[in-house]
Amino acid sequence: MWQIKIHHQVVDEDFKTINKHDQSIILKTIYKNLTVSPKKYSSPLRKELNKELKGYWKLKISHYRVVYRIEKNVVKVLVLKVGMRRNAEVYNEMLARIEKL
Repeated sequence: MWQIKIHHQVVDEDFKTINKHDQSIILKTIYKNLTVSPKKYSSPLRKELNKELKGYWKLKISHYRVVYRIEKNVVKVLVLKVGMRRNAEVYNEMLARIEKL
């Protein structure tokens, strides 16, 4: 079973723009799917969008995207960004967040 770690900015910033009902659906889906098999229900981000996205995955939940990284050595999934997909905006915001880590 995979451990899920959600970046504090997902809760502090991303969820502020998402209604409580959708937040609940997003969290339930993250824990239901990613704890069991983080690759089965998701797809890798295409490096054609941006070479820096290599190694990151996306989980589609309605019109939201959950962007995360799988850390194999510690059996951990790190959720880095949750947001609506508007072109590549959610992915660019995730890259900006990673630079601050």
